[in-house]
Amino acid sequence: MNKSDIRKILAGMRVSLPTDIEKELLEQYTGHIIDDEGHEIQYTKQDVDEQLRKKLYQYEKKTTTAPDFL
Repeated sequence: MNKSDIRKILAGMRVSLPTDIEKELLEQYTGHIIDDEGHEIQYTKQDVDEQLRKKLYQYEKKTTTAPDFL
């Protein structure tokens, strides 16, 4: 995955994030990971979609509040 892939996913989710949160997500999901045995792992689109969904849900939960009339 690269930065443009991540940005397309975020755009498809219709989510706007502060720059610092977007930067954190880009750093986390655009790099390569080395497992314990020294093999390189790349995130798939499905991996990124699921992890972004979880992370964005937590972010949305923190930033949104119910209206007073509810």
